[in-house]
Amino acid sequence: MRRFLILSGATLAVACASHQQQAVKLDDSGLARLDEQQMQPVDDARIEQGRAQDALARARANEADARARLEVAKSDRNVADAQYKRALAERDLLKKQYASPDQLAPVEQDIAASQDRIKAADLKLQYVQQMIAVSESERKVAEAHVNTTAAMVEQAKYRAMKTNNVPQVASANAGDIDGRVAQAESQEAAFQREAAERRTKAVDLYNRWQQADLRSRSVARPSTIPVPPPTAGQPTSH
Repeated sequence: MRRFLILSGATLAVACASHQQQAVKLDDSGLARLDEQQMQPVDDARIEQGRAQDALARARANEADARARLEVAKSDRNVADAQYKRALAERDLLKKQYASPDQLAPVEQDIAASQDRIKAADLKLQYVQQMIAVSESERKVAEAHVNTTAAMVEQAKYRAMKTNNVPQVASANAGDIDGRVAQAESQEAAFQREAAERRTKAVDLYNRWQQADLRSRSVARPSTIPVPPPTAGQPTSH
């Protein structure tokens, strides 16, 4: 008997929830009673909904690009590690050959530069991973905005039909419609805050990466730095 009452209560709750969801859905047939001017707010809301869907497509593409850059960053880190190991091997070989301190000095410089390149590559990897997190948040914002604009379309339809006394709107619940908009806007704002926090962290990582990259280049041996081509009219050195 108790189980029957629990099941009955659950069924009733589902039925009530279903009834509330149906109350939010408007009968679009009433829009046919509106003229062009009366439909303008609805058309504007639909245009904004289309823009939100376009923005979501762009956000998804940006997220895919961010993930693709991760493989490049991993490759750079592997190259830096290989350079470091090669410099260590060269030093070990010179020591076995009883090289002088002057002969070892350039190799020690290469080792130090390789270590700095590894640090820079690690920071770049962290930055790229953070940018993936940023792009995920921005995609969530775009998805939430699509939901917001969808709710606003329903709100615009309700208000247009209500203002013009369309009978189909009589069974609609204004509180449910406005509540859906408010809930969608609240969720979108939460995702925006998350995206802003992640962007701030990404900027910090970018600045640290750039500083480390500049340092790794400044300590490298001049012979390992590519010489830029001469500008027009500038004589080449022999």
